[in-house]
Amino acid sequence: MTFKAVHIILGTMRLRLIIFILAIFAFFSASAGGWLYYHSFREAAFQKTEAQAHTRLRLLTGQLSTYLSEHIKPVKTLAAMKELRIVLKDTNLETIFQANQILDIYTSSLDLDVSYLMDVHGVTLCSSNRNRHDSFVGKDFSFRPYYQSAVQGRAATYLALGTTSLKRGVYYSHPVFDESGKTVLGVAVIKSSIEFVETFLFEKAEDILLFVDPEGVIFIANKDDLRFRLLWDLDDERLNQIADSKQFGNGPWEWSGFSREENGLVKDAKGEEFLISGLEVPNYPGWQILSLRNHKEIEKLATEPFIRVIGPVVVIVTFLAGIIVFILYQLAAQEVSRRKLAENQLRMSEERYRHIYNKTPVMLHSIDTEGKITRVSDHWVEVMGFSREEAVGRNLTEFFTRESKKYALGVIFPRFFSTGFCKDIPYTMVKKNNEKMDILLSCYGVRNQEGEIIRSLAVSVDVTEKNIAQQGLHEAKEKLSQYSLDLEQQVKMRTAQLEKAQDNLKNLSKNIIASQEREKELVARELHDHLGQVLTALRIDTVWVENYFKETDVKAGQRAGKMKALIDDTIQDVRNMAYRLRPRVLDDLGLADALDSLVSDFEKRSNVSCVFRHNPFPEISNTLATALYRIGQEAVTNAIRHSGASTILVELKNIKDELVLNIEDDGSGFEPENLKENQGFGLEGMKERANLVGGSLTIISRPSHGTKIQCRVNTKG
Repeated sequence: MTFKAVHIILGTMRLRLIIFILAIFAFFSASAGGWLYYHSFREAAFQKTEAQAHTRLRLLTGQLSTYLSEHIKPVKTLAAMKELRIVLKDTNLETIFQANQILDIYTSSLDLDVSYLMDVHGVTLCSSNRNRHDSFVGKDFSFRPYYQSAVQGRAATYLALGTTSLKRGVYYSHPVFDESGKTVLGVAVIKSSIEFVETFLFEKAEDILLFVDPEGVIFIANKDDLRFRLLWDLDDERLNQIADSKQFGNGPWEWSGFSREENGLVKDAKGEEFLISGLEVPNYPGWQILSLRNHKEIEKLATEPFIRVIGPVVVIVTFLAGIIVFILYQLAAQEVSRRKLAENQLRMSEERYRHIYNKTPVMLHSIDTEGKITRVSDHWVEVMGFSREEAVGRNLTEFFTRESKKYALGVIFPRFFSTGFCKDIPYTMVKKNNEKMDILLSCYGVRNQEGEIIRSLAVSVDVTEKNIAQQGLHEAKEKLSQYSLDLEQQVKMRTAQLEKAQDNLKNLSKNIIASQEREKELVARELHDHLGQVLTALRIDTVWVENYFKETDVKAGQRAGKMKALIDDTIQDVRNMAYRLRPRVLDDLGLADALDSLVSDFEKRSNVSCVFRHNPFPEISNTLATALYRIGQEAVTNAIRHSGASTILVELKNIKDELVLNIEDDGSGFEPENLKENQGFGLEGMKERANLVGGSLTIISRPSHGTKIQCRVNTKG
């Protein structure tokens, strides 16, 4: 073999080696490029999927928050209804009927599940479902957090499963205050269904959408078999907490099978892996909307384009230009398809938002930076009477009265476009039929990426009837105040007349009692001085006759003796009568000795132990002494006649410028309130005597516990 041949062979081998090395280099370069392309493409696919999911979640959370908060103002308005305050203050059939009418109107007009009213103890008094099989009137819901918050004066929104209806819903509660606005009388609650959310927000989603509470209980889902299941496996303590709250019924809450992996993915019970994204819903701490996207499907979206690229890469050695064009065309087509898909999803979300905006049963409108209307809801069109074409494009202030327009342009619009928020602004709008309507308007500003306000979203609440009712109430209060003043004057005049008549009656009673005492004193003196002397003289003659016939005529002497005994009894009776009419000891020795004599006399004439006690007291008038003596005489007489007492205690004491007379027995007692009309003359007489001398009479008695009568008179008066 020649040197040339060897050189050619070596050259060929070298070329083959170079080609082989270049081929290997090309293979590894293509492989590395393919791997880098696949890795970057895969990462881009996942990032885009994550971004799309995040965008969709952000839109869903905003829409869901708007829907869940739409009845906050209506429940506040409901809680301010006077019919609810009235039934909480005075619960009867009429007030319950009036309150139920209000709840029925709210439920039907706002398309609610139910509206109801609870007292401060959590018991349902009135409800719009009172006639349905799932009525919970009379049931205690004090365990519900929305009641516990509202009864402390704070409005609340609560997501839960109804304990009676077993239907999911959003509960809005607000305290019902009294007229002062400080005391909570009860709690007004409305419940709205969440079926709308699943139907219009969750149902059409391709991935798994879940709305879960802070503990992971799935409340809303676009998969029926996941509803009311646990997203994560929980321990018994947390399960008991969920059961104790009664927020989601009585369970059991089975685990959905999802678990977190170390690589950040989520695996279900079948081993399928999912990418998970979540956002909290504004105004509902801890509640999240979660999106679960199948990892294999995303991998498939990432690998299928790559596989379509590998074939052209092999052919690229010979058909580089055509393959590059083909690859670029395929990539462009794929990007266009993805963009179309994203645009379709965005358009669907916009249509859902527009549907929610238009169908919400409240007056909604939006204006641009020039104050022109850009959008109105169906309810706005229905209430105002203008068509949507007549309203959109016109300045909002064209629908205001002159005063409201001036207030809006001069005060509210500058403030709103400066702060981006306003709440409960009072305006008066003019409907198409020229009817005026009072509203409370609240709105917030929608900003662009630079933070500039580009339009508003406003809610108007009709408060015309409320203002009319408040005005009527104000006028009624003024009339009532005037009537009260007139009535007060009449009462004062009548009181003065009654006081004068009472003084006249009191003076008359004093004169009558004084006249009676004078008559009794006169009769007693006549009995004692005249009749007593006659009987004494007659007794002396009878004694003489008895002694005269004692020896001569025994029978006549005995007859005279009997006459003497009869005269003695008569003299004693006359003395007793005179003593009872007017005891001389009262005039001669005073009240204490008179009462002592009275008690001793009663003790002699009955089997009752009568005791009298007294301490020193100042000199008193004859009128007061007579009154206290008669009160003591009547009280002791009643005790002996009616009580069956074994002991009667009479005390006369002077305590701090007061003269106190106590008559106490250990008899059978009685109920002072249950005395018949003809049984209380003696007690009324004692009260009358005490009153005429400026004192008071107290009667304390119970069956089987004796009776105590106390008369107190101020001796310094």
